[in-house]
Amino acid sequence: MYQGMHRELLARRYEFLERMHELMTTMRWVPGGHRPTIGEAEERLLHVREHGPPQHAFTLRKPFPAPGA
Repeated sequence: MYQGMHRELLARRYEFLERMHELMTTMRWVPGGHRPTIGEAEERLLHVREHGPPQHAFTLRKPFPAPGA
């Protein structure tokens, strides 16, 4: 992902992508068999925007280990 042509495009991304000024995505650990809903995702995103990343919704800049790891 960070090599070759993809790396070159990442380096130039602001030439053709608009820079976002607020967080647009979060990550989270999901138990096996659970299908996350859009509502859950929105709730976590809004929480992280307001309070920063907790363990139940995090960003690539501040990841958390899997529960029980």
